[in-house]
Amino acid sequence: MVGVEITCRIVSVYKINAAEEGKTINTRKSSIRLGSGSGAGGDRIDAALNLAENGGIDYLIFDAQSEKAYSESALRKAKGDVGYDVTLGRTLRTVLPACIKNGVKIIHNGGSADVKGAVNLTAKICEELNIKGIKVAYTQPDSSAALINEIDPVTSETGEPVSTFGDRLVAAIAYQGAPLIVEGLRRGADIVITSRAGDSTQFLAPLIFELDWQMDDWDLLASGLGIGHLMECGAQLSGGYHADPGMKDVSGLDNIGMPIAEVHSNGDAIITKVPNTGGVVSERTVKEQLLYELHDPSNYIHNDGVVDFTSTEIKQVGTDRVSVTGTKGHPRPSTVKVLLGVRENFVAVSRAYYGGTGAYARARLAADTIAKRATRVHGIDSAALRFDFVGVNALFPWSDVDLSAVKEVELRVSGYFDTQDQAWEVLHDVESLALNGPAGVSQGLRLDYQAGPEEVIGLYTTLLPRETVQFNVLEYVVE
Repeated sequence: MVGVEITCRIVSVYKINAAEEGKTINTRKSSIRLGSGSGAGGDRIDAALNLAENGGIDYLIFDAQSEKAYSESALRKAKGDVGYDVTLGRTLRTVLPACIKNGVKIIHNGGSADVKGAVNLTAKICEELNIKGIKVAYTQPDSSAALINEIDPVTSETGEPVSTFGDRLVAAIAYQGAPLIVEGLRRGADIVITSRAGDSTQFLAPLIFELDWQMDDWDLLASGLGIGHLMECGAQLSGGYHADPGMKDVSGLDNIGMPIAEVHSNGDAIITKVPNTGGVVSERTVKEQLLYELHDPSNYIHNDGVVDFTSTEIKQVGTDRVSVTGTKGHPRPSTVKVLLGVRENFVAVSRAYYGGTGAYARARLAADTIAKRATRVHGIDSAALRFDFVGVNALFPWSDVDLSAVKEVELRVSGYFDTQDQAWEVLHDVESLALNGPAGVSQGLRLDYQAGPEEVIGLYTTLLPRETVQFNVLEYVVE
């Protein structure tokens, strides 16, 4: 990576407090178009490329950081591996040339637990593609971990001080608000890479910047956050997760179009997609996505404001065009949420497959055998194990199924273990079913066995006073 560092020089560092309201430059556009590049790390990249090439968008925004994804990144970093989104390189190599050609700016929260590493990778890819003069801004909190040690706040889920976790605490990251991304854009960034920016925040920031919204106009901020809430899961909004054959038919899922939001300066928006792509944008798809992960629709709390969806109006205004208007807002909370990553033992999963007459009975005998050996041989409480019979009870307890008539069963063995050695012993036992019975097991079970136990990073949250949390916004130029 030495060559990368040479081609990527720091321009400036700007410190911003989480309590700062921020102020945009007065671009005063009447509307802009935002494209959803992904709803998660590893999403379909061809759909994002289509947006960059044919969407007529101003911004291509990638959401790659769920809480789970962040925990996985933190664990990789703790083990000396990359701590950013592992699909970031694939994404940038695919869409960056088209974005540069069409003047599309990129916002990506795949920096995760190693934003600097993500910036270095971005510089390397620009070098590979012979793209020069690109300005990359990235945001990092510089005070969360120190504040956790100093203040020792209460963990929201346990009611106990964070210090209770001891050396098992491996990560502490404050949710980053829109002013950080806005500052990067204000300084001319073509690409902004963040750590744990809120999913909706990534969509709000360019609206603040381009439409001259102020950070205390709660109705406008709520409208932007509401649009971000709709857009952040990608094709869920344009018919993907909506599809249910015979109930809600959706065509062209193999070529589904990622959603576009046409947002006006008054906060009103039209949700649409690239013409001649699969999927559908309808009142039903938009309403389904609006309800996603929603608790209190009148009090949907974000870092930058609180959304009230009870006044939101959703209306079909054309083919694959749905208007979203009327969203109201309330002032942002006085605290910033901090995501905590805590080492919490190990999980292991393996599978065995049984077919033919008596398949369930043999799978049941295998499960009983594994449970007895866990206690007798390995000293593991069998309550730590879970046995699912896929096709019989994994999703639903099919009480009306004639178990003797079942001709194929997947036995899924999973467990939560105090040590990695315990987890390995159970995996060894599942593999040994091939020789020690019962009969008729498929050798396909080795695939999961070879994956090995996985260390668990538990996710917790705490709150810090907003005025205490300070972030860095850094900008680089790829020369």
